[in-house]
Amino acid sequence: MRDLNVIREKLSARLPGGAPITGIVPMTTGFSNETYVVEGPDLILRLPPAGGAMLEGRGVIDQARIYQELAESAGAPTVPQIVDLCDDPGVIGVPFFVMARVSGDAIHDIQMQPWFTDIADAERTRMCEDWVSTIAGLARLQPLKVLGQALSPEGDMRKWSAFAAAADCPAVVNAIARLLKVPAPRSGPPAVVHGDPKLSNLMWQNGRITALLDWEMALNGEPLSDLAYMLYGFESAFHPATRAQKLPGMLSRDDVILLWSKVSGRPVEGLLWHEIAQFAKLCSILAEGVNMVRTGRSTDPKLALFQQNLDNWIGITEAMLDAGGF
Repeated sequence: MRDLNVIREKLSARLPGGAPITGIVPMTTGFSNETYVVEGPDLILRLPPAGGAMLEGRGVIDQARIYQELAESAGAPTVPQIVDLCDDPGVIGVPFFVMARVSGDAIHDIQMQPWFTDIADAERTRMCEDWVSTIAGLARLQPLKVLGQALSPEGDMRKWSAFAAAADCPAVVNAIARLLKVPAPRSGPPAVVHGDPKLSNLMWQNGRITALLDWEMALNGEPLSDLAYMLYGFESAFHPATRAQKLPGMLSRDDVILLWSKVSGRPVEGLLWHEIAQFAKLCSILAEGVNMVRTGRSTDPKLALFQQNLDNWIGITEAMLDAGGF
């Protein structure tokens, strides 16, 4: 458990002058980076997960530096302003950063809010177009220094194969091995890849994007992987649409692909390879959640539900491999 009173005292001595800190209130905690509201100055505090991360993604310091570099990059999406960055764990016990609180709200994955579900279909179409265009725009950015050397799609998949192996999921390991027998199609030179560009990772206000958040899985790499990741939520010959994408007004799969290609300026030939790769990546994450419950490292009821989705998504991945002749 975090001692939030101690954190409040330490931050009060560090942060720039202004409204006094009246409290530190949890917003999201768990297996990803933890988020707290710094009441008073109304800022956001991000910490590493107290119970250990499910994924070995970008740490909080790297995430802050990603925000800082994006803020200085022409054509980059809006991200929160960094107020304080501290890589000294001696200050509050762990590295952390504090950022400006972005106006608006995120669309919840499951319990979607009325401001999204009850709007006119045409408004939802425009929001979906803005989402796809924002992610497609990343493909026009030069690689970020903070993200280091570009990672090939094959290298990324070898990483996820090792992750699935550690999670004791041979079915995913085998699926990735089948995929890697064929070289990954490229759309052009490496660019910025968000890595987790789902709808719930954007902030919205009055139907407009105010920020693109959660860059834990970001890398310099092949932008088709971001398009492929988004497509898991849109109906295809292999799987139904997810909750938000079923709503009237949301774009079709074909419309998403056309818009992404138009905005990014990149071809989409060979997209199936990347779709399979992203399904395998998602399966690897689900497999780790299942493994955490099985090995007693977690009693989180949400993770206990991962098994049903894992079995289904492994089946989808294998069907896509078969259809593509891999």
